[in-house]
Amino acid sequence: MRLKRFALITLLFVFALTACTVSKQLKQLGIQAQYQYKEGNYAEAYSLYDEIISIKTGQGKDAEANVYQNAGIAALHVDRVSDAINYLEQVKERSSANAQTYYYISKAYLKVDNLSREIINLEEFTRMYPDEEEIADVNHQLFMAYVRSENWDKAHRQWTLLSSKQQEGVLTIEGYVEVVQHLGHTNEVLSLAKKLLQSDSKNVLALEVLAVHYYNLAENSYQSEMKAYEKNRTNRQYKQLLAALKVINKNFKTSSDYFESLYKLKPEPRFANYLGNIYTRFENKSKANYYYSKTEQN
Repeated sequence: MRLKRFALITLLFVFALTACTVSKQLKQLGIQAQYQYKEGNYAEAYSLYDEIISIKTGQGKDAEANVYQNAGIAALHVDRVSDAINYLEQVKERSSANAQTYYYISKAYLKVDNLSREIINLEEFTRMYPDEEEIADVNHQLFMAYVRSENWDKAHRQWTLLSSKQQEGVLTIEGYVEVVQHLGHTNEVLSLAKKLLQSDSKNVLALEVLAVHYYNLAENSYQSEMKAYEKNRTNRQYKQLLAALKVINKNFKTSSDYFESLYKLKPEPRFANYLGNIYTRFENKSKANYYYSKTEQN
């Protein structure tokens, strides 16, 4: 009987000692992890936090919310994106999320191209933490997310929340060009395209916007003036046609300049077809045939 009691006491002592040892181990790991995290040594921090979580899981327990948060942020920094999402979502499940949670999880969802989850978390950030220092970056990311998701009205409103410096970025302007194109804001599209070309003379989107604009301007005017002359073949109407043709040809020339530059950068059949049409209007048969042949080759 005494032997059994001694064995039980010994077993309890071992359990207590083990628990104490594990507790000390977790405390030490936590200190090391926090230090590495603050120093920006995210690979080391991630490894230590991951170990803490594994030990806690083995005990059938959850780690503290800040452990999951720091682990998630560190994981994102070392490109362990799925782990980052998993840990940060657990912070949200425990109702312990803060601005950093939403900020970093939106970055993680951007990396895996989960557009809907990215937008949800960005919108939550803007709703709950409009005064946090990350708000400018969040507003910009949300604008680009709205563009990619084709939420044109939301993107248009979001544009006004961007800083002047953000609105100068080439990719951001390209996004806004898409927005105003789809919303039919023609004048704004043209000014933005010209602004893009000032920053990047080989910007494909800007060249296409301007090339197509001047082509349509010229072609629509040409069709209108020719119909008017066909309907009323008077001397006065003929003079009006000649005057109009000067402007029309000028616009065709502007369009062809843009299309020539565009075709060198991106030799697509549709651009070659535009050029073929323009040179047909100029009665330059050799150049027209040259570009039409390019549409057939492609």
